[in-house]
Amino acid sequence: MTTLPIRYRRNVVSTYVTTTVIAVAALVTTPILAGELGKEAFGIWALVGSFALYLELLEFGFGKAAPKFVAEFSARGDERGLRATIATSFWILAALGSVAALIAAVIAALFPSLFGISPELAGPAQILILLVLLDLAISIPSDTFGGVLMGLQRFYLVNATLVGVTILQAIGWTIVLASGGGLVELGIVTVALSLAGQLARFVLARRHVPGTSIAPRLVDRSLVRRFTGLSVWFFVLDMSRVVVIRLDTVVVGLVVGVPAAGVYAVGQRLALALESLIEPLTKAFFPHSSSLEAGEDREGLRRSLLAGTRLSLAIAAPIALALGFLARPLIDLWLGGGFGDAAIVVVLLAAAAAVSALTRTGLLMLQGLGRARVPALMMAAEALLNLVLSVVLAHELGLKGVALGTLIALVVANIGFFYPYMCRQFAVSLGELSAELARAHAPALAVGVLVGAAITALGPSGVVAVPAALLVAGTYAAVFWFTGLTADERHHLRGLARRRRTGGG
Repeated sequence: MTTLPIRYRRNVVSTYVTTTVIAVAALVTTPILAGELGKEAFGIWALVGSFALYLELLEFGFGKAAPKFVAEFSARGDERGLRATIATSFWILAALGSVAALIAAVIAALFPSLFGISPELAGPAQILILLVLLDLAISIPSDTFGGVLMGLQRFYLVNATLVGVTILQAIGWTIVLASGGGLVELGIVTVALSLAGQLARFVLARRHVPGTSIAPRLVDRSLVRRFTGLSVWFFVLDMSRVVVIRLDTVVVGLVVGVPAAGVYAVGQRLALALESLIEPLTKAFFPHSSSLEAGEDREGLRRSLLAGTRLSLAIAAPIALALGFLARPLIDLWLGGGFGDAAIVVVLLAAAAAVSALTRTGLLMLQGLGRARVPALMMAAEALLNLVLSVVLAHELGLKGVALGTLIALVVANIGFFYPYMCRQFAVSLGELSAELARAHAPALAVGVLVGAAITALGPSGVVAVPAALLVAGTYAAVFWFTGLTADERHHLRGLARRRRTGGG
């Protein structure tokens, strides 16, 4: 009976490796870029990078639709449908990439006056944006090929290209700066390597889908309608997440003050780091559910929801528990004094991440089934409630009120509405899923709380806070190993630790 996605071990390991490489590269290159460019040029670099991230939202969810249809047609052995999906996705995204490029061109023209850029940097800043324009115009439609690999559940191939591009960009930036280069040269290196990564994904897609072509004659109009009907809800989900993540800090800045926004951002960053650790275990369930649906494997879908939910909580709960007990000393160790108020933000947002883990697998699986409308509306309602509560509670409680508003909105939307909804969709009773989670996690939670309380009573500080946090999370994980995992899952996780590839992963 199919429970975990195919190539699960290989995909999960490679995603964790990719996450680590990207984080380390950012940690290493940020001080180099800031030091060599200077404050104004580095600010331009950061602003343009932010614009690029927002302009990618102009995919309007179409980029996420390709993996769903690739997985569906691949499971059915429908090669014609598979090739039509690739061509259709490419040309839809090509049109959207052109729109993003036009907007980038307008931004380039207005950028110096909008942000008061000094005359000597105005020209390089505009050239940098035009380079980003070129990248968007090509990369947005080329995202199709990464989507093909993900739809085939070969995340490890996409991850290999991302790791390669990240490392080469870090090296390239260092060489450029050491050679006296500036924003324009950095932009050229960045875009050239980004496009090289897209080319690599195109070659890999052609290898795994022989005959892959983007010829316009292969575009299927019926697929355009299916893409559109699904992508609009993917876009709503993406925008809801942007509202929750981006506007919280803005609310703090407007209501409490700019210094408080900096403190809040510190706490939010730790919570987002926790979410990034959950994602590798769950993202493969998206194309996996499409494949199961194509094969009409209802029991496989049910069992996958149970397993995926139990495993995602196994990552979120121990780390959230450790942060709950040791947020303050960890922040003091990381940033020194002045950021102690971020501790309560970390606690509340870590709790929110743990609650979110309860529904993460179900949300991804429903997207894989093409049932994104109701989840999108629920998440949009969560975003709206979050915004309202954050503003109200910020006036009453300060920055912790914003974090509390986020937690309350998430609990209401996810536990009150989405949790029972996803159970109904997969023919799993609320009692069955809740009992499975309690059986797997309650003993580990009880032991973890006892250990955390005992350690907190000792008042750990400085570097001692790190092993203390690891002990809390490790105790939870050790108990869960015996109470929450099947023999087959323990075998998979041993494989993760050894990073060995056997039987296709």
